[in-house]
Amino acid sequence: MLHQRRFRAMNTDVGVWLWSTSPDRAAVARALDWAEAFFAHVEDELSRFRASSALSRLNQAAGSGAQTVSPLLWTVLTAGLQAANDSGGIYDPTLLRALEQLGYDRSFETMHGRSEAGDGTPGPTLGSWRRVRLDSERRTVSLPADLALDFGGIAKGWTVDRVALELAPLGPVLVDAGGDLRAVGAIDGEPWPIAVQDALTPERDSAVIRLHDAALATSSIGGRRWQRGDRTLHHLIDPRTGTSAASDLHAVTVRAPGAMAADVAAKVVLVMGSAAGPAYLQDRGYAGLLTCLDGRALTVGDLWQEEGEHHATNQRHSRG
Repeated sequence: MLHQRRFRAMNTDVGVWLWSTSPDRAAVARALDWAEAFFAHVEDELSRFRASSALSRLNQAAGSGAQTVSPLLWTVLTAGLQAANDSGGIYDPTLLRALEQLGYDRSFETMHGRSEAGDGTPGPTLGSWRRVRLDSERRTVSLPADLALDFGGIAKGWTVDRVALELAPLGPVLVDAGGDLRAVGAIDGEPWPIAVQDALTPERDSAVIRLHDAALATSSIGGRRWQRGDRTLHHLIDPRTGTSAASDLHAVTVRAPGAMAADVAAKVVLVMGSAAGPAYLQDRGYAGLLTCLDGRALTVGDLWQEEGEHHATNQRHSRG
């Protein structure tokens, strides 16, 4: 039997689908309750838009020496710094000040497409993540006064992974948080079918990806865009320039073993562009669809598979 739960968290729509033959429906309900509560807990801890969050308190303490952090914040921060290292700094969790200077200083739905906030264009920040100091024995973090952390999609991807794996003992599960998806298991041998939104024509779907023990994430410059004076900006910062990435890509969809890995890779490839991005995916054994600004589509690896019989919900995959 397919059980589902939909709710709002992390400024996006979240869906959890669980196929369970267990006669203990109360146990299934408790698991879905836990999933919803866990998303809320992570948001409480790691949202940069909540002044009381553990992340905001750490950012406010920048320049004040070592700060003891929660196990959750520590786990996501160390994952983010590892991703920065693995990507040569193209992914960087320390770019919050650059985002704020460009005008993205509040929750996006309150910006109304325009921002006069910020105090100029930041300079290159490549390698700034290396300035974060960690003490693993004491679980403390030291931030320089001019740095602040923003976990963005990596926290969402990490949460999707955690919830999917926690619920998997009850049966095949699919978790979707605003386009960061993780599927564990299959229903009667059939993977979960995911209808993928066309990057340049959002009202139609481009194809179906079938997920079985895999994850999917999309990064795009089409959603979170705003005007600042005569400039059109977006939320994907290229640390080599310190401003919105100016690659030839509009959107990147990545298939990877986990949602966090897929989310990071989609961002990195979008910043890198169509020339360098495919090699980044190939080196990691990931598959991807790269949609160029001129409408060209480049496929890397085995992303599209033959569509089979749909035993499960056909969740539409999209992301701004």
